[in-house]
Amino acid sequence: MGPAPPRGTSTGLSREEVQRLYAQYAPVVFRRARVLVARDADAWDVVQEVFERMLTHGSGFRGEARPMTWVYRVTTNVALNQLRGRKLREPLLTVVPDEPTTDGDRVEARQLVAKWLAHLDERELEVAALLYLDGLTQQEVAEVLGLSRKTIVREVDELRQKLERLGALPSEPRS
Repeated sequence: MGPAPPRGTSTGLSREEVQRLYAQYAPVVFRRARVLVARDADAWDVVQEVFERMLTHGSGFRGEARPMTWVYRVTTNVALNQLRGRKLREPLLTVVPDEPTTDGDRVEARQLVAKWLAHLDERELEVAALLYLDGLTQQEVAEVLGLSRKTIVREVDELRQKLERLGALPSEPRS
């Protein structure tokens, strides 16, 4: 299927805990990454880096938070970083999948992400991905980012206006 879980030592999670989480979440991480990065090999690179981060930065995997919120946030950040790196390494290429797909939603998501990468700052990009691609509620986005709901409501309003001006506003998220 994909690469084995990464090896290393942890500051917050043991290797056994990461292996258990890998078995549980690797398919979810792969699917999430695949939607964003469009290439299977790149998606597996994202999976590897997400679980490597669990080993090296496990203390960030807060016990009080739902594990999935941390996994979504790290997966989104790693995938977006990979896209930024690809944009620098392959400046003449557009974000088009190497592997053909008939899934219009995936193609639309990739096109949105490409436009977002060109026009949004880091925080806006993260909020947009969690809200519009992952389908999290504003409350869930606030929890994932460690912000108040009030802050997220304000930022989402500003983000929505900016995306409308860019012609890059997807269907409405849950509130």
